[in-house]
Amino acid sequence: MKISQKSAFRLLGTTVLSTIGLFAFSATPLLAQTKPVKTQQQTDEQKTADKAKSQVLELDTITISPLSNDQAVIDAIASTSLISRQQIDRIQPTTAADIFRFTPGVHASLNGDDPATSINIRGLQQYGRVAVTLDGARQDYWRVGHGSGSFYIEPELLKQVTVIRGPVSNIYGSGAIGGVVAFETKDARDFLYDGETWALSEKLRYESNGKGFLTSTTGAYRFNENFDVIGNLNYRDSDEYKNGDGDYVRWTGEKAISGMGKVTLRPAEGHELKFGISRQKYEDIITGSSGSASPTLSRYNADTIVSTYTGSYTYRPDDNPFWDLSVNAYHSATDNDQFQVWQLKDYGKTRYYDVSTSGFRAHNSSRFETGSLKHTVTYGMDYYKLRGRSDTDNFGNGEQQAYGGFVQWQGEYQKWLEVIGAVRYDGYNLDGTSKASPGNPSQDVSLDGNRVSPRLSVGITPVEGIQFYGLYAQGYRVPHMQDVFRQNGSHGSGYEPNLFLKPEVATTYEAGINLRQDNLIEAGDQLRTKLNIFHTDVKDYINTVKIGNYTTSENVGTARLRGVELEGTYDTWWGYVNLAASYTNAEMKDGIYKGESLSNTPLHNFSAALGLKALDDRLVYGIEYQSLGKVTRAISNGVTVYPRTDLVNVFANWQVTDNVKLDFGVDNIFNKAYTDAQTGWATTSDIEQGKGRTFKVAITGRFGG
Repeated sequence: MKISQKSAFRLLGTTVLSTIGLFAFSATPLLAQTKPVKTQQQTDEQKTADKAKSQVLELDTITISPLSNDQAVIDAIASTSLISRQQIDRIQPTTAADIFRFTPGVHASLNGDDPATSINIRGLQQYGRVAVTLDGARQDYWRVGHGSGSFYIEPELLKQVTVIRGPVSNIYGSGAIGGVVAFETKDARDFLYDGETWALSEKLRYESNGKGFLTSTTGAYRFNENFDVIGNLNYRDSDEYKNGDGDYVRWTGEKAISGMGKVTLRPAEGHELKFGISRQKYEDIITGSSGSASPTLSRYNADTIVSTYTGSYTYRPDDNPFWDLSVNAYHSATDNDQFQVWQLKDYGKTRYYDVSTSGFRAHNSSRFETGSLKHTVTYGMDYYKLRGRSDTDNFGNGEQQAYGGFVQWQGEYQKWLEVIGAVRYDGYNLDGTSKASPGNPSQDVSLDGNRVSPRLSVGITPVEGIQFYGLYAQGYRVPHMQDVFRQNGSHGSGYEPNLFLKPEVATTYEAGINLRQDNLIEAGDQLRTKLNIFHTDVKDYINTVKIGNYTTSENVGTARLRGVELEGTYDTWWGYVNLAASYTNAEMKDGIYKGESLSNTPLHNFSAALGLKALDDRLVYGIEYQSLGKVTRAISNGVTVYPRTDLVNVFANWQVTDNVKLDFGVDNIFNKAYTDAQTGWATTSDIEQGKGRTFKVAITGRFGG
């Protein structure tokens, strides 16, 4: 199904009409007559509560954690970051990659001709090294081509994003030796104000560079305290954008429609059921080598549909500390159909990629006390099946099943000592085919393996608000189907499968400080800081290598990653200051590539934001600085070094009334010409690929009752 021009205009017209109606309702005083009359004191108290709720710092926000139990980010004795909806609105992201601009140790990249995103955490990325989930559902995707991304997510669907760095997150499933990125969509309770039964909002946004247009409609209804629903529909349309030199970056325009729906039921005290669905559809042009100016380069019209289905059940009775049960089941699928439009001699050829993941995860926490020691024992299991199918050469067709279980003990003694010990068992099965050769036809192949991975963390709080921690953790990554079964295709004699690849094993040591201080300089101010150093060795690291006239994947040795990460915020009555920085040194410790840097690894990244508050905190405006560190990339014809890039953005977010909000921003205000070295097209394009100066403006109207 294509988003035809007729359908697009119909959607646009509907959006405009609904927006006119929305603002008419927002402005009319008659709406107030349908609500219960509140006293001025009740109104002021509600506004104060809503204001306090909106000012909760990101590091104080309760979210998922490496313990599998929800806790505040600042309290996690691990490297955890949170990106709130407030931050997402400030950034006004066009793609999921924009969301991670100010997250230490994380770099998200994509190519302008493909809206899929790849995430690098501490130098590790691709093929499951970073587990990406949407409402608990794994998002797995890959295709043939230089710089292909690994997942698609529309930012307007999101409530918040949690990042857990390192293999301490291994309770979230097999393979996440780099970390976890957990996207969460909105619930009705997040959208509805206290006392509201229903609400509807409409957002319109325009950005100057590429003439990008967005419309986003959200509605929610609360039937009663135990039954609510929410839905969201988004449409994006953009043309090719310009870089800082004023050149159009070819094939960067796209159309996208996305939406989600979620139903929440609470059938009895302590029980909650959630059922969700999200669908995304993208239309764009992709090439065989992103950004290349070659006149013979293959080019395709691509239609991509991403579907995610989730169901979850939680049981958390207030009167029984032995139950804190969570069960999550899901199915996600990415279907990509391509129609070749260039070269003309190949016009009309087609190819497809179908990747799907089905799985479940279940865990329970039991709490009890012995004397002054508080115990939390968490135990659970998970399973997923990943399928990849394509009619294209050098795609790793097959199935991957991964399963595991874990037991974790957390002990807390008199608020100054916290100890966590955990052990996880992982097993896997890989099913695919061998490569045919003269006199030896292709055969079905099945591989398997298993391992036990430990974790130990210790946190000490000598004085209130200052916590020191140290941890040791191991993670286990199954060889990906693309590494094991990829065959034929380009690059000399093509790709050769490697049926003897060993799983990667990551061992991490980390030490850090969590700092939480209130009323530090003046009454009401807040300081939150997380600082850590880490050392990770990845044994049997898998990389693509060229041997003679063919290309294959091999265990090339031990990769060593060391670094420092800082994240902090200071918030007071007049504004806030946010800082984030990371330094990563990633190189091969041994093997034939000993001493060489891991390709694509960002070294020095730094960001800072200064926000000022006005109009009783309804207006927040400020400036952001982002420094992208030097990157060294090893390519077939040598090594390319990309210098540091410094970018400056400005923003303003104004809550005009309770029902109307304005967002404004200018990205890359000095029109810097640059290329994100981690994108696939960095080594092939003849022009800079980074987006030049871009003005963004959005208006959101909301009403409810």
